[in-house]
Amino acid sequence: MVFLEIRLPDSHNALALVHQVELNSIKARFETRAVTNGATINVPKQPPLLIGSPLRGGPWAAIYSPLWSTGHRRVFYTVGGAARLPGRYAIDFIKLDSTGRYASGNTDSIRNWLGYNAAVYAVADGIVASTRTDAEESGTLSGYTPASPENATGNYVSIKIAEGCFAFYEHLKPGSILVSPGQKVKKGDRIAALGFTGQTTGPHLHFHIADADSPLGAEGIPFEFENYRYLGSYPEMASFGKQRWQQTGGRTGEIINRERPGPQSVIRFDPR
Repeated sequence: MVFLEIRLPDSHNALALVHQVELNSIKARFETRAVTNGATINVPKQPPLLIGSPLRGGPWAAIYSPLWSTGHRRVFYTVGGAARLPGRYAIDFIKLDSTGRYASGNTDSIRNWLGYNAAVYAVADGIVASTRTDAEESGTLSGYTPASPENATGNYVSIKIAEGCFAFYEHLKPGSILVSPGQKVKKGDRIAALGFTGQTTGPHLHFHIADADSPLGAEGIPFEFENYRYLGSYPEMASFGKQRWQQTGGRTGEIINRERPGPQSVIRFDPR
């Protein structure tokens, strides 16, 4: 399986991407060449969905990578006989302090994690499609019991923000969800709080957008944030949570418009 991420210009004439695989086989000094085409993917002409921020302030680490074998981009779920990648464009947000730490004091207590109980906001106008509110929460990492795949989301909110576009907020704090199915919300409305429910290694917000109101039975679709401030990144995850991020590239401190943060970027969501 090969993962490709290709950024096309906002204005383009591409109709589809076609994967072509070539194989040269050498046996007894004779070379045989085979070529096969497949996996044609239609390319929409419109740019990715543009949304507001699901959190405020920061710093927030945007954690994801197609390199991880058990990451969101590599874990398929089969629902109704079809295999899908609901988290194809998912981001896990973990809050940090100025030194790069994600917790103060005893890291085993979830209440010491800096992002715990942070307010979560609607990224666009929409209608609440579904929620889950019955997932329990362990007060410590050591007392956590791993969740099954069907309970991986923990407490969550799904908001229909466009036709075939559902914004998912997962691992929410018990008792914090402020909305209910069928309720209309506006961009920027507070909808819940960041928690430690479902399948997770620590308090964080899992955010993704999918094409159906199903946590596992939908395909993830791309999105970009209206703006955020880029602070740096973690080139190596071994240093995450132990030291400050690196100020890489020439964009440090800049407000970035109409983009999705790169893997392990550290950002701020500043109101504009």
